[in-house]
Amino acid sequence: MKMLIFSFIAGAFLLYFLNIAILKTPLLDLHWSIHAGLRFLIGFIILGVSCFYTHAIRFKTAVYITACIVAMDYIYDYYAQAHRFNLEIILHGIFMMVWGAILGYLTAKSIKEKSIRS
Repeated sequence: MKMLIFSFIAGAFLLYFLNIAILKTPLLDLHWSIHAGLRFLIGFIILGVSCFYTHAIRFKTAVYITACIVAMDYIYDYYAQAHRFNLEIILHGIFMMVWGAILGYLTAKSIKEKSIRS
């Protein structure tokens, strides 16, 4: 449980730093929050819970699913001309997926430990 809380706080701090210092984007920008949230949920559900914790899907399959969803999102952004496609945005997306995967794994582990204790 302590590791889950620490990971959340450290990730939130890094997210603030990435958005404000590198991307110069406010945290509550609706369009940007949708993209960041999508990447976070991909990491949380597909990588963190389904792949790393429950081993329901193999890592290679999880990476393919993740890559397809993210590629579709980038293609949509390209045609909608929502934002530019550069290294900072790619690194931000990778950070959101990794942070989501870590929190997904730790959350599933914490839920299982609590259910075993009670």
